[in-house]
Amino acid sequence: MYLFLLLLFPVYLAIWILSKEGSKSVFLFNAFLGFVLAAFFCAFKFFFAPFYFLTPDSFIRNFIHIFLEQILLPLGVLTAAFFFVFKKDNVLERVQKIFPLYAGFYAVYLPFRILNDSLPYSAYGLFAKPILFLLMLLLLNKCQNFLFVMPQRALLSSKQALLFWSAFALGLLLPAVIESLWILGMNAFFTVFCVLIYSGGTVFCLTKESFAEKGA
Repeated sequence: MYLFLLLLFPVYLAIWILSKEGSKSVFLFNAFLGFVLAAFFCAFKFFFAPFYFLTPDSFIRNFIHIFLEQILLPLGVLTAAFFFVFKKDNVLERVQKIFPLYAGFYAVYLPFRILNDSLPYSAYGLFAKPILFLLMLLLLNKCQNFLFVMPQRALLSSKQALLFWSAFALGLLLPAVIESLWILGMNAFFTVFCVLIYSGGTVFCLTKESFAEKGA
């Protein structure tokens, strides 16, 4: 019942690392660092910080909690710390190394959050949420590559720039929006529809060579 939740991130991370050419030690180290940081964070959360129990009557409160505590705060802290610690590396190297840190962290943190949730375990938490968060991390890393590395960013028209920033913002916001609606009792078929739309849109962005392609 819990295998998909527990194994999705580690298995994908292993495949991702094995697909990379050359030395894989730096990717393995960053993934291990993500595991360790998540373990310390979860221990602190469990023993010292009270849980916020999601409520079925407030979209705004649930959205703010999910977005801030499960997305923005962890990703912001991880990104800032990583870029500071590896400040001697150029931006290209840092961007190429950071995904294993994200994935390693969420491989521990996401199951911890889901299994300690006050709501009963559900298909959404055990299957849909891990997929949404994995795709969110992949899209974030794609945007980081484009924003900090790829020279095509200078070629963007105003329309293409708007599409890029919209994809970036929606990629981070929609997982929290979908979960908040689900908590409010959103129809199961509509929940599946939202998950499929998000997944399809994210995969489309991930398979694009760049946001500056014709028709992007």
